[in-house]
Amino acid sequence: MTIRIRELRAADLDAAERVRRLAFGTLFGLPDPLSFRADADLFRARLWSFPDGGFLAEEDGHIIGVAMATHWGSLGLFGPLAIHPEHWNQGIAHQLLAATMPVFARWTNRLVGLFTFPERPSHVRLYQEFGFWPRYLTAIMAKPVGAPDAASDALSLAADPSQRAALLKECRTLTDSIYAGLDLSREAEAVATFGLGDVILLARDSRIEAFAICHCGKGSEGGSASCYIKYGQIRSGPNAPVLLARLLAACNDFAHRRGATQLSLGVNIGRMAAYRSLIEPGFRTTLEGVAMHRPWSEAYDQPEIFAFDDWR
Repeated sequence: MTIRIRELRAADLDAAERVRRLAFGTLFGLPDPLSFRADADLFRARLWSFPDGGFLAEEDGHIIGVAMATHWGSLGLFGPLAIHPEHWNQGIAHQLLAATMPVFARWTNRLVGLFTFPERPSHVRLYQEFGFWPRYLTAIMAKPVGAPDAASDALSLAADPSQRAALLKECRTLTDSIYAGLDLSREAEAVATFGLGDVILLARDSRIEAFAICHCGKGSEGGSASCYIKYGQIRSGPNAPVLLARLLAACNDFAHRRGATQLSLGVNIGRMAAYRSLIEPGFRTTLEGVAMHRPWSEAYDQPEIFAFDDWR
């Protein structure tokens, strides 16, 4: 078997998505593995946002593995990593990891993180070989979309393109307040550019108090049925629970307008106040993973931080 590792290109996207669905659908024991995550799409917007972050494994011209790196400013993320089930346990994941790690050095990320499943020791051991170490669990949570709230005063990044640069600058100020250099601008721009959802924002006196990057619709990371909050943050302080309720209500309204049936998000339980605040409004854990960090530092996984993200 001769394996070739090369960069992911736009022409590879359909084949890469097929490998991802097949790999994770098989891992979770679905009767039809290719139905995994329905009509959600992970790689198209990510490749646009981070064109040097994707890698493929090929055998005789056939794509048998894919890996993606994501650049959130001072934070780099690895994943997803997917290998065709016929090629599991053949060292291909190791080769893709080795190809991807230099990207984080080039991006000069202070921390690199990933999401994996703690019940699979072989996965954890593989990542440990590359300097990643497990920290807290991450809960993937969801709740049904409810009736809309007509009183919502949220802003929309998609609604006013002329204000996009100013709003994104304010969002960077907010993310920088919890982890220096953390920057979700490319994630937000991808949602707006490809029509994958919207960025919902709460402002007070021209200052952003909270925002959520929402994927919703066919081809987004949420798919048609889910409004997926890939990243959300509320300004820390005594007013954070009130802001959280307002932000979730605004995301619910957006999901309702788009015809989604559930809201979903991820939260690391190191941010315990945020995690507990999601249970009361009806969010329930549907999947758990463990966050692994390189180096082993807490970053923004602190009890008082109200931030929600999903590193899958």
